[in-house]
Formats: sequence, C-alpha cells, structure tokens
Amino acid sequence: MRKVLQFFIFLIIVLQTNGADEVIYVQVGDNVELQLSGRCDSYYVHWFFGRENGLELADMSYVGRKHVKHGERNKLSLSDKPSLIIKNIEENNFGTFVCKVSDSMKLLSMEETSPVIPGDSLTLSCNVETHRKPSVFWINPMGQREYPEIAETRHNGEWACVVEDNGKESRFKLPVSVVDFSSTSEHLFTSTNFPLTVPFLITPNAFVQQIPTKIKSVQWFFIPQTSSDRQSIFSISPKNEPQVENPRGLNYENFTKGGNFSLYRKLSSVDDRGNYTCSITFTNGFTISRTVLVEVLQIIPSPGTDLISGQPLNLSCSTGGPLGPDVQVIWFPPKTSSLAKDELRSGHLMIPRVGTEDSGSWRCELRRSGATLTSAVITLKIEPILTVWMMVTICAAAVILILLLALAFTLFRRRQRKMRHLRHRLCKCETPKPKGFYKA
Repeated sequence: MRKVLQFFIFLIIVLQTNGADEVIYVQVGDNVELQLSGRCDSYYVHWFFGRENGLELADMSYVGRKHVKHGERNKLSLSDKPSLIIKNIEENNFGTFVCKVSDSMKLLSMEETSPVIPGDSLTLSCNVETHRKPSVFWINPMGQREYPEIAETRHNGEWACVVEDNGKESRFKLPVSVVDFSSTSEHLFTSTNFPLTVPFLITPNAFVQQIPTKIKSVQWFFIPQTSSDRQSIFSISPKNEPQVENPRGLNYENFTKGGNFSLYRKLSSVDDRGNYTCSITFTNGFTISRTVLVEVLQIIPSPGTDLISGQPLNLSCSTGGPLGPDVQVIWFPPKTSSLAKDELRSGHLMIPRVGTEDSGSWRCELRRSGATLTSAVITLKIEPILTVWMMVTICAAAVILILLLALAFTLFRRRQRKMRHLRHRLCKCETPKPKGFYKA
C-alpha cells in the first residue's frame, strides 16, 4: 500500500521561462530529466528548488560552464540540451523545481594567490562572459579609476571591478594585498610607570613566511625629542647575524615568525621621548618605512615625595612638550585628600600646605574624547609636623646631654691628674734636722 501511495502523490512542478507550469508524475526510485522547451544558445540557466532564487541546485552558461552544488553532485547532473537530470528520486525530493533563464553576465575575477611586494608587477583581471559588450574598468581603494602595473603600498585594500551595460552599473569587490606596515597609530603615549612598546607590524599575515627570502635588510632609527640627531638602534639582515648597536637598551622579537618588528623595554623613561623609524628594504630594492612618535608622561614633585605637614608642594604632569588641543590632563588624588572631590584638569598643581591626609598615590591621566591614552602615578609620604619637632628636640637634648657628660668626664680626669701631680711633688721633699740637737 505504501508503494502505491508514493507512485501517485509524487509530482514535480517545473517553471518554464515563459511562465507556464509543467507537471510531471514519477515513481520513487526513478530517474527524471527536466528539459527546457526553448533554445538557450546565448543565455544563462539556473536551477532552484522550492521557488525562484531559493535553494540553488545548479547553473550552466552558453560558454560551456556546468556547475552542480557540491552537496548535490551524487544526485544531480546537467546535460547539453540543457536539462537537469535527477537520479533515484526520493520522497524528500517532492516539490517545485524552478528553472531561470536570463541574459545576465557572469564575472570571473582572478585574485592574487599571495601578497604582492611593493615594486613588483600587479595584474588585476576582470573578465565578463556575455555576448554583449559592456564597459569594464577598475576602481582603486581611494575611489579613482586606475589600471595598476607596479604594486605600491597605496594599492593595498579593496578594489572594485565595475561593469557598465546599457546605463546600469554593477560592482564586484576584490581585495588586494600589498605588503605594508599595519595601520596602527603613529602616535604612542606611555609613562614612566609602564613598559615601552614601539609597534611596527607587517601585514598581511600570509607574507610572514616569505620574510627570510623577500627582505634584504631592516633598520631602526631614533631621533630624540630634544635634538635632531638621528641615532641608529639596530641594522640587521634575516640572512646574516644582527649587527648589535643598541645604545638604548631596546630589544626585538623573532619577526620571521610573526611579522612583528616592534621594539621593547621593560620600563619607559623620559629619554625615550622622540621619533622611532623602522625601515625595511626588500630584495627588489623597494623600501617601506614607518615612523612612530613616542610621548612619555611623567609626574615631577617639587620639592620631593617625602614631605612634612605644612610644606608647599608643586606637581607637574607632562610629556616634556605641548599637548594637542584635544588632549586633557586629569588628576586623581588619594581618597583621603581634601582635593579628592575637586575637578583637577591642569598639568600643574600648586598645593600651598600639604597635610597627612594627602599621603598616598596621586595619578595623572591623559585623555582624548573620553578615552585614556596613558597615566602616571607617584606616592607621597607626609609626616606630621609635631612628631618631627619632637624627634628633633629629643635628638638635640641627647646631643646636649652627651656633650655635658663628656665635659664633666674631661674635667674630672683633669682634676685627678692634678691631684696625682701634687702628691708626687710632696713625696720628694725631705724634712731638715734642727741645729743643736744631739742624741743622748
């Protein structure tokens, strides 16, 4: 009974190009060929299941393309008529099959298989399969018409192949990868409380494996904020041993693994302020470079961090130069400080008299559009004034007592020596015998 029902209820609806429906009855397990009534010598044919533009099963073109979706290749095939062949029909194949015939164009774009080195040739291919003659051109990432021949770093990004036909425009995107430094910020903020990391990263990641064969040399330079003298930090070649110069105590990682040419140190200092440049020369002679401006934030306390209650204090939060108009300075005193509730937005703070409640960590932040760029922290130690004077008094009294004892001891010893000397003189004197005295 089950096989009889399957034989009668299975139907396929084929939507022809002229809009007419054709109903075909088949039995489960049979093969069926869905044919088109008209010729398709100069057209494109797409087969869908369920509805037009629904689940696409296969497509073919008049130039010889035949394509069946990967998951349907054991079930479906295409003939030259053109027609769709369904093998061994099952119950889940019940439904509507739609054939769409059009004069649409098929775009074939050849994407570069590997990143392009600046200075190498760059070829972009955009072919259109159609019997018509549309206008085809390329738009670069800057939105300009261009037909590149030699790769440049500005070519890196998303290109568009534009096809114009009968007043209509179609765009097809194609990413182009030209080796360059990543688009990280060229302005770095850090502070004397944080490590120093000067970022130099190469993109795309697919180029990393080619570094030993495509890069001739890498050089790093530094120009201090306070002078215009350029200093060489490193000069190395991936094929040779590095030339160790490094007068600034900086380090770098194995960039042949991750394409990371960044410089590192455990802690930043004010001497790190300035411009850092990484220059990479490729084997074709082309050079790319990137410069990063490093600004180091520092808090300078005057007269110092160890104070006595009642002393004046000046705090300066600075990078050693003028800040941009969009950069703000914000102070965060200890919670116990009387200034904790105040809004302190100046690079310089003047406190006429500090108190013990001002002891603790003072933090200074640089912000731009609400985002923190960096921060610096110092710790103030403020002693009560009475305790200090008491210690001074006690120390002074102890010194006076010691001096008095020393003086008394000195006087006592001097008196003793005088008495000994007097007794010694008395012992040496003889008593004379009186005249006229005779012994009986």
